[in-house]
Amino acid sequence: MPTFINCRSARTVTMLLSLTISLTTSPLRAADAKRPSDADAESGQTTVVAPPELAEPESTGASIVLDEHLLTDAKRDMDYNGGGEISWSGIRALRHVRWFDRLLERLDSLSGVGSSTQYTQEHALAAGLLVFTPRDLQLHATAVGDRPYASLFFLSVGRRYVSAAGTVAYNSSFTFGMLGLAAAGGVQDVLHDMTGSIRPEGWSHQISAGGEPTARYGLARQSLLWELADGGWTRADCKWTLAASAGTVTEGSLALNLRWGHLASPWWSIAPEQTMYVQEPQPAPPPLARGAVPEVFALIGARAKLRLYDAFLQGQFRHSDLRYSEGQVNQVLGEAWVGVEFRTASGLELRYFARWQSPELRSGIGSRSIVWGSFEIAKSFVEPDSG
Repeated sequence: MPTFINCRSARTVTMLLSLTISLTTSPLRAADAKRPSDADAESGQTTVVAPPELAEPESTGASIVLDEHLLTDAKRDMDYNGGGEISWSGIRALRHVRWFDRLLERLDSLSGVGSSTQYTQEHALAAGLLVFTPRDLQLHATAVGDRPYASLFFLSVGRRYVSAAGTVAYNSSFTFGMLGLAAAGGVQDVLHDMTGSIRPEGWSHQISAGGEPTARYGLARQSLLWELADGGWTRADCKWTLAASAGTVTEGSLALNLRWGHLASPWWSIAPEQTMYVQEPQPAPPPLARGAVPEVFALIGARAKLRLYDAFLQGQFRHSDLRYSEGQVNQVLGEAWVGVEFRTASGLELRYFARWQSPELRSGIGSRSIVWGSFEIAKSFVEPDSG
C-alpha cells in the first residue's frame, strides 16, 4: 500500500484493485467458452467442455535477465541504473516456496482468474535486484529535484493461464521484497568497477534506508488482435494487453505489441509489456520441434500507464531522506520498446530489448526520460518433440 495514507491515496488503491477485478469479469471469460451443442441450445443449457488437463513438466526452463543503462548507452548514467533477475519455470521451481505460489493462487481466485477449467496453467519463479540512482553519482547529500537512490531485492512468483481456444491469456504475479538494503550499493559498486564507471556515493540516502518490506500483486489480460500465418518469414501477430497492479508500484496500463519474423512460439508466450522496471516472471514457451529451424523475430510495442503510486520515488512507511508527493510525480506515463529474439530447437534462447519511458518527475533535473537495455539468455529443459 502507499505510504501516504490519506483519502486520495486510499481511493487510488481501491481504484486499481477494482480495475484488477474488472479484467476478469464473466463477459471476458465467456468469449473463450466453447459454443454449446444443438441439444444444449434446445434445452437452454450451456455445456462448458474442459480442455485436456495440462501436463506441465516439473522443470521447463531457466533464464537470466540483465536490465542496465549500459546496454543502450554507457554514457547515459542517470535515472534507471540497473537490475537483473534469475528465473525458473515449471512446477519443480516452486517446491521450496509452495506457500508463495498458493498465495498467488488465492489472489488470482479472488480476482476471478483461474477458476474455470477452460484455462491451462503454467508457473514461474524469479529472484533479483533493482537499483536506481540520480544523475550526480558523486554527490554525498540528497539530490533534491532528482530521483532518490532506491533499491529492491525481490522474490517473485508468476502464473500464466491460457484459454482453451488460445485467444486469451492471463498473467499474474506476486512480488515480495526488501527496499533500502545497504547491500544494493555494494552490488552496484562491483558492476561499476567492472565497467570503469563512477562509483555512486549517496546510497546512505536511499528510499527506506536500513530495510523495509514491500509487496506487489499484478494481473494482465492478453488478447490476440490479428495474426498473419502464411509460413516462412512472413508470419506476424499483434496483441493488446490490459493490466493492473497494486503495491510497490500501483498502476493500470494498456499496451500493444507486434511480432514479425520466423515465428514458432504462441502469440502469448512473450510479454515485454509486463514489467516493474525489470521483467515479471514468465513461464518458458513451448519447445520447438526436434530439428526445427531456429525461431528468429523482431518485435515492437508501446504502453500507456496511469501510475498512482511508486515506492521508488514516494517511499513507504519508513523514513526516507528524499521522497516526492503525489503532486510532484507524473501519473500518466508512456513506454516503448523494440527487440529481437533468437531461439533454437535445443532450447537456447537469446533476447534483447531497448526500452524508453517518459519522465516520472514533473519538474527539476529528474524530469527526463529513462532509457535502458534488457538482455536475456534462457535454456529450456523440456525435450523437444520429434514431429
